[in-house]
Amino acid sequence: MAQFSTGDGCILDYRDEGPADAERTLVLLHGWSQARVMFDRVTPALTTAHRVVSYDQRGHGESGKPENGARIARLAQDLAELLDHLDIRSADVLGHSMGASVLWCYIDLHGTERLDSLIVVDQPSACVVLPWMTADEGAAAGAILDFPGAEGFVRAVGAPDAGATRRAFLESMLSKDLSAAEIDYLYGENLKLSGAWGSRLLLDHVMQDWRDVLPRIDVPTLVVAGEVSHVSPASQAWTADHIPGARLRVFSAAEGGSHFPFFEDPATFAAVLLEFLATLPAPRAVVAVG
Repeated sequence: MAQFSTGDGCILDYRDEGPADAERTLVLLHGWSQARVMFDRVTPALTTAHRVVSYDQRGHGESGKPENGARIARLAQDLAELLDHLDIRSADVLGHSMGASVLWCYIDLHGTERLDSLIVVDQPSACVVLPWMTADEGAAAGAILDFPGAEGFVRAVGAPDAGATRRAFLESMLSKDLSAAEIDYLYGENLKLSGAWGSRLLLDHVMQDWRDVLPRIDVPTLVVAGEVSHVSPASQAWTADHIPGARLRVFSAAEGGSHFPFFEDPATFAAVLLEFLATLPAPRAVVAVG
């Protein structure tokens, strides 16, 4: 267990694992209402050769629960400060669900100078059909909500009696093969996020439009989709098509291809990720030192 304090005083809980002399560093960002422990099934395979950093984003898991900062931009700043704290000069970064939005925001604010590669796991570049989009444009990017739908969803998950709603939303993102104990475990992590604060963050998250960021991503990128995910695989193909040189990997149902492939089939997910990392040039930090 390790912690550090952000510039605005939020304590973030993180893990820094793997060989101290590893050439590559991989940073993992979880999604909305989840936590770094979601990656615990896959990290053992990753840390055999790579340094792996995972952390609970503010408001989630074991990290601080401040009243402020329920915005994607603040979470992106938290990432920048964590990289500084750990003296990570460059890293491969993986964002799952909302974690991908945090990475797109980070790129929008800070560029890609400290990124060696990007892995996007099952996140649309737009979640809501916004006024400047046609319905077809929104659907292509993955938007599944309109304004009233977004408001209703945010109100529902933020209500004092939202337990059943939040559990149903979680179960909608999982395969039917998971055991009740596994779902209970994930739900317990879900509840570590306050509904009131989390609903504010969720609204900020779903109202973002990251489509203009995608063409400006100039690092090797892997986009991961799930055949049976609630996020349309076609939207992930659209994302990959709009990031120069990006690769797309669709996980089948048999490969745990829900919204949580790294939890449902960690062996397959690790193999795919390690294969991708093995194809990359030397990290930018190593090249700079050399």
